[in-house]
Amino acid sequence: MFSGDAQQADPDDVLPDPVRFKVFDGLDHPMGGVTVTFYVPIGGGRVPSESVVTDSTGIVQTIWTMGPFGGAQTLEARVNGIVRATATATTCDPDECFPEERLSSNLSDARLLLLSTYDSSGQTVHPDVVRGHWQTTGYWMAVTPYPGGDATHENPSIFHSRTSANWDVPPGVTNPLSRPAGSGYFSDPDIVVDTDHSLWLYFRSVINGQNIINVLRSPDGVHWDAGTAVVAVGSHKLVSPAVVRGAPHGPWQMWSVNAGPIGCSAPTTTIERRQSNDGLNWSKPTDVSLEQPGQSIWHIDVQWIPARSEYWAIYNTYPAGTSCNTNALYLARSPDGINWTVYPSPIVRAGLIDAFKHVIYRSTFFTDAKATRITLWLSGAQYSTSAGYVWRTAAVATRFSDLIAIASTPTTAISAPPFRRDLPPPEPDIGH
Repeated sequence: MFSGDAQQADPDDVLPDPVRFKVFDGLDHPMGGVTVTFYVPIGGGRVPSESVVTDSTGIVQTIWTMGPFGGAQTLEARVNGIVRATATATTCDPDECFPEERLSSNLSDARLLLLSTYDSSGQTVHPDVVRGHWQTTGYWMAVTPYPGGDATHENPSIFHSRTSANWDVPPGVTNPLSRPAGSGYFSDPDIVVDTDHSLWLYFRSVINGQNIINVLRSPDGVHWDAGTAVVAVGSHKLVSPAVVRGAPHGPWQMWSVNAGPIGCSAPTTTIERRQSNDGLNWSKPTDVSLEQPGQSIWHIDVQWIPARSEYWAIYNTYPAGTSCNTNALYLARSPDGINWTVYPSPIVRAGLIDAFKHVIYRSTFFTDAKATRITLWLSGAQYSTSAGYVWRTAAVATRFSDLIAIASTPTTAISAPPFRRDLPPPEPDIGH
């Protein structure tokens, strides 16, 4: 055993770190080129390959996915059919791993994240989170600084966490990952794990009257390519791209908001979907039936939930006919990504916590393997005449049943302040 022993994860989840074994000869010299066979005798877990060959240092590694039950699990490493080493891990039921005091029934326990942004403001907006695999283990967050609503700092940045709670800039990364060469601004990052375990980070540039969707790619979360432009339309016809990889209705799918040329002053907006075979070449958009009565949708996040065979979307809104000073975050569900069921009440309103007193903005979420527990990363702002809008990101976990109860009840336990028509739009010029 070399590293990765005695870890813990949820049932059906991947351990945070790879499990590594090292093979020596009789003189304690590391042996390269030796075939090591893996076997899971206890727990019903799985590894991606039954056998792997040691590298020149004698090390072999694998990713270990836990079985469906709680308790101790074991992984054996065999050479020539003989068990040479074992690794252990444990799983537990969600109620045991995440006791009730760590879950919030109404999301009011949201805790602010301390993110070290490249501009030193710590103000962030538009988080998006994925869990990596293989080289990209742990959680990855794409987010943009937005100090006081200054879009010149709103450039895609990356953070990493082993636990989804404490986030750091990965060693070797210099944020932002990209910034404009001249005028215009960047915004709206969305991060995806490809089937080869690489990370793809989409973001929107607003330059010369266009919305251009770009993608950066990385094999490990540290080394990123120079980026590729994949879609270009007029401003602001492609706001907040939300990309899904590997769902049953298309290899790559992208949902976005079409607000038309006046952006967040648009009295109404529409949700569109594009499809792609490679994540680079995208189809023309088609409208989907996602509308929130009396509201205009401004930003959106969409994910495929395998445990429930459906898509979930969360999206922030402003009352139709006002501005993009969004004060509500809603949930919708769909079996196909086209036809959506919406709920009457927001899952979050402005005023949930002091930091979100005046705006609740684009947010994201992550579920456990059984989709019974949901972690949300929320962004929003508080306004003052001296500091302008101060933007923050917070995290909170809840149960699926509690989230649906909040969304389904016309009068929820979360009080909502009146929509503040007197506040300035929190966006640059004619759209964000």
